[in-house]
Amino acid sequence: MIKKAKLVIVYCVICTVLFIAVFTLVSYTGKLPQIWFAVLFTALYCILTAAGAFMIFKFGQASSPSELPPKSVRSVTHLLAVMKTPVAVTDGAGKIVWYNNAFAAITEEDLHKDTDTEQLCGLKIKDVLNTDDGRGAAAKVGDKNFRVFGYPQSNSNGRTVTTLWFDTTDEEAYKTRLENERLIVAYVIIDMADNFLSGMQDQYAEAAASVTKLLKAWAESCNGHIREYGAGKYIMMFYADQLSAMKRASFPILSEVKKITFGDDAVPMTLSVGIADCSGTVLDKCALASSAMSFALQRGGDQVVIKNDRGAKDEFYGGLAKHDPQLTGLNARRLVLQATPLIKKAGSVLIMGHKNADFDCLASCMGIAKICLSLGKKTTVVVKDNKNIARPYAMLKEMPDYKDIFYDFDRDDFDMIEHDSLLFIMDVNNPAIFEYPEMTNHVSSIIIIDHHRMFSSSFPFETKIQYIEPSASSASEVVAQMLEQFFPSGVLTADEANLLLAGIQLDTNSFTRDCGAGTYAAAQYLRREGADAAEASSFFSLDKKAFMFELKLQSSMKMYKDGYAVCVGDDAAPAPDPASAARVAETMLKLDGVSASFAVCRMNTDLNGEPVYSISARSDGSINVQVILERLGGGGHHSNAGAQITTGKTVQVYDGPLPRLDMETVVKLLEKAIDTVPAA
Repeated sequence: MIKKAKLVIVYCVICTVLFIAVFTLVSYTGKLPQIWFAVLFTALYCILTAAGAFMIFKFGQASSPSELPPKSVRSVTHLLAVMKTPVAVTDGAGKIVWYNNAFAAITEEDLHKDTDTEQLCGLKIKDVLNTDDGRGAAAKVGDKNFRVFGYPQSNSNGRTVTTLWFDTTDEEAYKTRLENERLIVAYVIIDMADNFLSGMQDQYAEAAASVTKLLKAWAESCNGHIREYGAGKYIMMFYADQLSAMKRASFPILSEVKKITFGDDAVPMTLSVGIADCSGTVLDKCALASSAMSFALQRGGDQVVIKNDRGAKDEFYGGLAKHDPQLTGLNARRLVLQATPLIKKAGSVLIMGHKNADFDCLASCMGIAKICLSLGKKTTVVVKDNKNIARPYAMLKEMPDYKDIFYDFDRDDFDMIEHDSLLFIMDVNNPAIFEYPEMTNHVSSIIIIDHHRMFSSSFPFETKIQYIEPSASSASEVVAQMLEQFFPSGVLTADEANLLLAGIQLDTNSFTRDCGAGTYAAAQYLRREGADAAEASSFFSLDKKAFMFELKLQSSMKMYKDGYAVCVGDDAAPAPDPASAARVAETMLKLDGVSASFAVCRMNTDLNGEPVYSISARSDGSINVQVILERLGGGGHHSNAGAQITTGKTVQVYDGPLPRLDMETVVKLLEKAIDTVPAA
């Protein structure tokens, strides 16, 4: 701008000199009358002078670092021009109108009058001005990193922004190095090592030596260190840059360990790994790694759980091996001893299951209610009636002990809750599908008893007891063993025993899946108490409408990929029975060549006017369907899982809230979830 003003002055002086010279020369010749000559020549002079000044201002070159401003600010601009810190002045749109030599040195190409910061490095000037963390905006020019700070000014020529560019390349390199060299602590345990040691020391020693050798090789491959601190228990340390590589490879150590078999039956060895990806002291890292390990074991083992201190979700890898229920016994007596003092201390007891309760949920709630009633406690069962449990629910409401204990869902209040109430949560550990989640905010003590793998490593509430045993076939199995420890023989009625047996039959598909020694022991106890298998099976009878719906759903079966059968319902025909999808999935699993079956149907009830879709999954044990449906917000067991999907729900295989759903979209989500799970 200053150079343009000088050019205009010089131009005007030249024009004036030429005007005087020409005017004198022409006047001397006397070829024109004096008056016309003066008017014409003066007009021509004004036009040329004005036009030239306009052209200079319009098309003159922008200032360069060598140009100096007026004397009043010349010292400041000179300082910026010679500074080692890059400085650039932009207009309001980000176009660079002035820069110093240091700024010119960081660019690989010559700057021209139309260059702006976004073209230079992708940084918009508004992003520079909108940073409010005091750290400026990040930018990268070539191979150098910068933090850019902007200082806006307004003058007669409009808004300008002075930007300072601080080189942070070395700082970023140090940060990266510190992050890569951050210490990671992991606990590693051979699953069921204690059981292998029992009476099998020689055989275990050989297998353990092979696993130890493999683990040491793994540690060396990632420049880490591993040390055994107990039988089948290890602590490992390595740098954070190795953890990223492990994640990308999905921890191949899990599958490598399975190649080592144990005993005459060639049982594959499996590992549980708990990793702490956090900052803090070594003590903090060890505590978090221990928590991750506990979570991995509660989820059934054969997996890696990574916990962090940044508020991000826990990460899971593996979990594909079938958990053998015969290797872990149920400690029902210990559970009774822990729970009984809490029941006696409570002013009242509430017992809650999951939404759309089934036989297992209702039966386990009834069993806990019987214990609490025998201790003289006011007991309320929070299980809503539905088509799944219509017959046993009606049966219980006719029995003197249970007819007045079910919660009335027509009342949206908490009158039954006292300041010292105890809440049992049965057959579920995912708060999203509790029958009445709000209750957890109003009780003083909570006990969770479940057989599904843990949905999360922590709950949004405190618990007194968490008894989550994935090796159990059902919650009814756990409660039956508790009743056997608590009551003498002959206390259970035949109807109560039949309902508990029906709960076990439901989750084991009539003792054909997930049965261990504890399952048969519980069934034997119930048989002694008067249970009859035929009577328990009568609870599962179908009406004609549900039967015809399931036939139609079965007829839609298609093989998505080898071993995966998918049955898809019709948007226009919701399921008349909430359990229809589960029964169809069970039936499809009986076909040759089917390793995992999935039944998808629309529920008969909507949520806030939006459709609700149910997915039931079953597996022969070679595929972990629980891991698949976890990616859709569901859960369950290795070979028995389910999920409900609604509009607005965020799932792992979809980025963001789901749009309005239809059957086709739900099936695509299911197929994507299947594709994300590697083979066992």
